[in-house]
Amino acid sequence: MLCFSSTLFAQKFTLEGVVKDASSTVLEGATVYLQSIKDSIPMSYGITNKNGEFSIQVNAENEAKAIFNIAYMGYKPLYTRYKCARRKGIKYGAIVIEVQVEELNVVSIIAQAPPILIKKDTIEYNADSFKTLPNDKAEDLLKKLPGIEIDTDGNITMNGIEVEAINVDGMAFFGEKNGEIALKNLPSNVISKVQVTDYKTNNQKFTGEESDSGTKEINLTIKKGKNRATFGDVKVGYGTDEKYQANANIFKLIDGKQLGLIGGTNNINMTRGFNSLPDTDTSNGYIESDFVGANYTKGKWNETRVNGNYRYSAQNNDVEQITHTENFLPDFNYTTDSKSKSFSDSDSHKAGGDLKFIIPPKNKLSNNKVQISNEIDVNVGSSESGSLTEKKSEYTNGDLVSDYYSENQSVSDNYSINNEFSVTTITGKRDFLNMSLDTDFSKGNSESKSYSENYIERLNSTDIQDQINNRDSYSSNISFNALWNKELFTNFRIMPRYSARINSQKNENYIYDFDENTDEYDDFNEIQSSDSRYATTTLRPALRLRYEYKDFRFELEGGYTNTFRNYKDKLVEARDFRTDFEYATYSGRIRYRDKNGYKNINLNYNQNVNLPSVNQLQPVIDESNITHVVIGNPFLEPEVTHNISFQYQNNLAFNNINVTGSLRAEFVDDKIISSTITNEDLIKYTTYDNINGNYSYSGNAAVTKSFYNQKTNMNINGRINGSFKNALSIQNGIEFTGETTNIRPSVSFKYSYDDKLDLSASYSYSSTKVIYDTDAFNDNKYFVQNVDFEASIFFLKNVFLSNKVSYRYNSRVGDEFDGDAVFWNAGLGVELWDNKATLTLVGYDMLGKNNGYRRTVTETYIQDTESNILEQYFMLNFTYKFGSFAGQRMNVQGNSGRRGGYRGGGGGRR
Repeated sequence: MLCFSSTLFAQKFTLEGVVKDASSTVLEGATVYLQSIKDSIPMSYGITNKNGEFSIQVNAENEAKAIFNIAYMGYKPLYTRYKCARRKGIKYGAIVIEVQVEELNVVSIIAQAPPILIKKDTIEYNADSFKTLPNDKAEDLLKKLPGIEIDTDGNITMNGIEVEAINVDGMAFFGEKNGEIALKNLPSNVISKVQVTDYKTNNQKFTGEESDSGTKEINLTIKKGKNRATFGDVKVGYGTDEKYQANANIFKLIDGKQLGLIGGTNNINMTRGFNSLPDTDTSNGYIESDFVGANYTKGKWNETRVNGNYRYSAQNNDVEQITHTENFLPDFNYTTDSKSKSFSDSDSHKAGGDLKFIIPPKNKLSNNKVQISNEIDVNVGSSESGSLTEKKSEYTNGDLVSDYYSENQSVSDNYSINNEFSVTTITGKRDFLNMSLDTDFSKGNSESKSYSENYIERLNSTDIQDQINNRDSYSSNISFNALWNKELFTNFRIMPRYSARINSQKNENYIYDFDENTDEYDDFNEIQSSDSRYATTTLRPALRLRYEYKDFRFELEGGYTNTFRNYKDKLVEARDFRTDFEYATYSGRIRYRDKNGYKNINLNYNQNVNLPSVNQLQPVIDESNITHVVIGNPFLEPEVTHNISFQYQNNLAFNNINVTGSLRAEFVDDKIISSTITNEDLIKYTTYDNINGNYSYSGNAAVTKSFYNQKTNMNINGRINGSFKNALSIQNGIEFTGETTNIRPSVSFKYSYDDKLDLSASYSYSSTKVIYDTDAFNDNKYFVQNVDFEASIFFLKNVFLSNKVSYRYNSRVGDEFDGDAVFWNAGLGVELWDNKATLTLVGYDMLGKNNGYRRTVTETYIQDTESNILEQYFMLNFTYKFGSFAGQRMNVQGNSGRRGGYRGGGGGRR
């Protein structure tokens, strides 16, 4: 069937054919791939199209033999080994594969698993097919997979769609939904598969319901090694200016059980995990962190399972800032210069437990089963903080308006326990009933001391506020939810649901002013103090109807909500109110998905209601800030938002291309806004109003193309985002509109070659234009450019050089600050002791050009801020790895054991 030349070097050819089953039915979505005989690494792969056709470009280098594979869900894998004369193109007729009678819902692979396997709504990557560095973590592996992008803020997308959750073997790792601990601590070479699916709730997974989230989730499966493995690493680093970091991880797998222990400490602005350099989003201030965690998991997502976790973290954060603000008001303009210092020390203990108990049917042929679930989270924390601020405001002609100074100190403790108990019963083929009871309780107390003085030049007077504040709070939230999903007739379902929630809060906030006569804080401030009880009850019956026709699904839902609020204050009777909000909400959805899950098209409409908060409703003056007086509006109406969205996803697997796009429109009725009047002494008076006329449009489109062969892996991604926002505001009694237009094209490129070169690059350009319909405010236009480049080069036997360069240009930043930021991190390392250890010298901010400058632009001000940042340092890092799978050492040289690696974080300010 296949022919290879035994004499041709650097052989390049094309394989084409058609995959069918025994009944001559063409098979769309089958994975066709060649792999090397000597190391089992895939040379090339492709996916059959709707006609069952495949065409893969092969670069066999100097190998004269290869293994040809075809894998498809529910069919026996094809595994063939051939050698014959040279050909540039090989075309075949039908290639027939047989049905896997024993297990129709799995793929049995005799040789190496395919690089990518598509299973309807799941894309599964074989981790060993994508080469990683010995020191890489799970996060670094994801960056190498086609279609997956991780931006500078750590946000993960799959073909442009947000990834909402990260799981390990189907379970939340350390109880985290976003999987940050897993991504930054799990070694990449212990991961077997990366599975990307539509995000589902636990109930949807159990019942088999289709996801309606519009987002994705990633599941990392761990290599079992005959279900017994122990692995981990120890890392230490010390550098100039007494910079340090240390981290230790150990993970153990025994017969389906997982045990993980992590711990670390550093003073280079890292919160958890270990990298050669800190993350880019922690450049402001100085952060010292300590953390310890433990995690235990037993069982898979579709069976009785248990998870327990504990996390402790401590952080010390010191921030210094200098700001220059140009303020624009309809009547006059003024500038403000300020300096501030702040610190916060916090400790937190978090523990969680997750039990899923499944009762199988007595009759094995029945689909009836019951899941009893209980999830609990306990949080205990304490903190101490303080701040000092000096602020001077002047008119544009240089005349002094006011001089402000403040000091604040506070200590606090908080406790919370959250529990969710649910029972789900599946009856018949697809019908189910779910009931859940959620209980949340929290308690907190704090003591604070604040001093502020505001000198007003026009009045030649100084307002002083010197107070202590003792606060005790307690809240409880109990909610009941029920959902019945019943098929009335073929392809038509009715889903009534009911929810009831009771929330109660108790707050005692006692404020005492300083009395100069007694030299004590014993002057009780009854106006600013409060002793309140607040209760709210919400009832919501709803009904969803669903009809499925071929590849289409149609859904309509309507709900009626009644919310009753009762607020009473023992100290100030004017704060009391009773309100009853009643409203109906509607939503609809049309979804198209082809049978293989390649193409997804969604059209959605949602109506949301945002109720005004307690403070926004209370018609009582709040003078806790001597420069900003706030009063509520009891006549506020609920804010109603109408969202219309369109999503398009198309996986052109035959060409290794993914196309995605989305459009969204939002219209807001009775938007709740802050209406502020600033007088000539810069004292602000704010209340709240409803306003109509706010709307926005946004959209994006992206194309991803991947290339793959034995030694080369390349991904190219092009994207464009755009938005338009029409926002109404009120300042100093003048209503005006701001129109904001933003366009952001971007392109990214990832390339790796064998074990010699690994690089990535990205560029983005963001243009923003704001136009106001009044001469009171100046229109503004600005752009931001971002360039990122990262490369690792491997030379000699065990030596590597890595670099990461980031360039930012922000045209918004004014003359007093630097709009350019060039950030260069570098690392030179060597592997020791047969890849058991790595020694790396890293340099953070090699050019010393990183800066903490940032500009913020709104309709009423332009503010430039300079913050203290982590400055240039050099550090020597040592890493030691240990572990084995089924008795085989995990860090032996091989597919996952490339030459050493350095992963640099960091980047200039955006």
